[in-house]
Amino acid sequence: MILKHGAPDLMFKAGVKDNRCFRCGNREKDLFYTYYSSYDETDITYCLHCIALGRSDSLNPLYGYETVRQRDNIDYALDFELNDVQQAASTRLLDAIKNNHNLLLYAVTGAGKTEITFEGIKYARNSGLNVAFVSPRIDVVKEVYLRLADAFKGVRIDLMYSGVKSVFSHMFTVCTVHQLFNCIDHYDVIIIDEVDAFPLPEEPLLMETVKRAAAEDASIILMTATPTAEMKLLAGKDNVVTIARRYHGYDLALPKVIWQNSSKYIKKKRIPPKLTELLDNIIKAGRKVLVFFPDITMMKTAAEILKKKYSRLESVYSGDAGRYEKVQLMRDGELDILLTTTILERGVTFLYLDVIVIDAHRFDSASLIQICGRVGRKPKDPTGNISLITDFNTSGIRGTLAAISQFNKGRTAL
Repeated sequence: MILKHGAPDLMFKAGVKDNRCFRCGNREKDLFYTYYSSYDETDITYCLHCIALGRSDSLNPLYGYETVRQRDNIDYALDFELNDVQQAASTRLLDAIKNNHNLLLYAVTGAGKTEITFEGIKYARNSGLNVAFVSPRIDVVKEVYLRLADAFKGVRIDLMYSGVKSVFSHMFTVCTVHQLFNCIDHYDVIIIDEVDAFPLPEEPLLMETVKRAAAEDASIILMTATPTAEMKLLAGKDNVVTIARRYHGYDLALPKVIWQNSSKYIKKKRIPPKLTELLDNIIKAGRKVLVFFPDITMMKTAAEILKKKYSRLESVYSGDAGRYEKVQLMRDGELDILLTTTILERGVTFLYLDVIVIDAHRFDSASLIQICGRVGRKPKDPTGNISLITDFNTSGIRGTLAAISQFNKGRTAL
């Protein structure tokens, strides 16, 4: 079913009852709030977990629509052919959908994971199965939607994330995970891209939301470059597909570790000398660069200093209202340098890009692997430079170097 305010069918007499939210499935007592309503002359309890989508409470009913399934007649076009490894992964994914089981696609960043799903999506929609392609990150959702819309030309695809609701039928949907709060036993295929991205690992209820949105015989396809034991358990030990090389066949760029206490300079409103050297060389080579910072405060301070020397520079973070416009400026070649938090560690692709990480010792391995994955994603520019500026070595840095080396040898750590 699909829950929707103003829909004609009564689905639940109340959204909340006995410490259970019937919209999102929340049962955690700490995520409910109760107050006395003098107007209604009764206590009212509402769910805090899904409040961003409107209130689900103990007084008001939930309305919606029963699930509808309808065969489509769709096809897709790619401007390249899948290589043998990609094709094998596509076949495994298609088999998972046909046989109603889950699958973990463990693939290096830039392996073409999205395109590997196309044949499975085509089969599902032409068989009348409802499909959702979801991600925790809005940036990834927007990127995936554009790639799907470009490949499946003329096909109606729903797009849903905070502030945007472009919905046709809830049969082929691209959305953030939170948008699944309103879906119960509805989707027959749920593909989760960047399944390890914040906030999914930190909020177990979100994965329960995914399972609740899935139909009884649904296939859940997990896609990531940094899988966890929980993901492997959900997929099943025999349902893991690994891709250790990018589709263009080149090795992943191996980071270079540079020793310097960057925060000492930035606190004194000075540019770290090794950062200046790196930026000058990158600009001289006609390339662009993403500079990652561990926190917003450090990034803003650095931006203030760096803008005095570099005019084609901007900074972005999750709460930046101009974030998407600045990313587009980078794509259009209007910027040389884009300072960022981990908000851009996934879901963005730029040509001729290098990467610098400030205070790399404050990042974990999963985050560093994703950040390194921004470099060398296109056949036109299959290599690049990654610099990890750090005070000292950490298990995260060592783990990143080891994982990338293993990928380049055609092996994975799973």
